[in-house]
Amino acid sequence: MIKSVRAVATAALATPLLATMFAAPANAGVKDVTLSVEVHGNDVEVIIINDSQRTITCKWMAESDRIFGETYAAFFQYVESDEEYRYPVTVADGTYTVNWNCTTPLAGETWGTTWETGRKTAEPLVFTAPGSTDDDSTGFGSLGSTSGSFGSS
Repeated sequence: MIKSVRAVATAALATPLLATMFAAPANAGVKDVTLSVEVHGNDVEVIIINDSQRTITCKWMAESDRIFGETYAAFFQYVESDEEYRYPVTVADGTYTVNWNCTTPLAGETWGTTWETGRKTAEPLVFTAPGSTDDDSTGFGSLGSTSGSFGSS
């Protein structure tokens, strides 16, 4: 009798723990992870914001639109939950397209501009360096917005 009570008590206590450990990953929001680019002349900063519940691994690549043009990239960048990753780089003059992908190492949630990691959640970013200073702003490249950066969604 005591063994059966112990077994029932153990099973009752273990069930919620096991359910938590083996639960399917939560559906991550499309905008939980975003990448933006700030342009200051030829100085560019790639910014990844992780508003998801998990640590993510990201890669991004900025490719020039010229044949045999410049390419800038970063791979295996870890970004903790609720953190911001910034990567400064100085680029040659030209127009660049930025593609990126982020994924949770164990949960299989994905974000980015290509189907490479499972789902496409954003469009590629395009910027020109040196950044345009034709308007009366502070001199930041506009990338199509008035704030100096263009966040993908």
